[in-house]
Amino acid sequence: MKFIIYLIALISLFAFSANASANLLNSNGSAPPPASSQNPTNGYAPQPNNQATTPPVANTPAINAANKPVKLTVSPATIKTVKKVVSKAIKALAKKNYTNFKSTVSSSFRTVVTKTKFNKVSDSLNTKLQLKNGYNIKYLVALKQAGFKFYMWKLNLTSGKSIYIKTMIQHNKISGLIFL
Repeated sequence: MKFIIYLIALISLFAFSANASANLLNSNGSAPPPASSQNPTNGYAPQPNNQATTPPVANTPAINAANKPVKLTVSPATIKTVKKVVSKAIKALAKKNYTNFKSTVSSSFRTVVTKTKFNKVSDSLNTKLQLKNGYNIKYLVALKQAGFKFYMWKLNLTSGKSIYIKTMIQHNKISGLIFL
């Protein structure tokens, strides 16, 4: 089971870094300009020092010896606190409530997830997977990679399907959310 979780984390990180530039659109609806330096700031994702940066270039390996994911030991109280935040965000997606969703995410992530993007994800989850019909969230593992702490979750839907979710939490706010 641990191997599968690590494998999912590794694959998702690689896919995210390879496709993030192509999938991220700015407010004009066009792709962001290519990165001219290693860590430019353009509002893509928060960094440990709360700076924003673009993802690695597609030909840069997402996982290497220097930033290999490490399993973290997290207290039950922390898991409970984080689960409340994630549950509130998922509930907002199920009910298509952008206002409640915004209250669970960091300000930098809020600029990336516009109402239009939120509605597309909410519609997709509710139409294809019937999220609105009910679900149960299960904590899987916490990982640290390249200075970021990720929490992996499994959403068991009442339809019998499952979704894996990777969240990045900073100061009890979601600063990154990926459905796997």
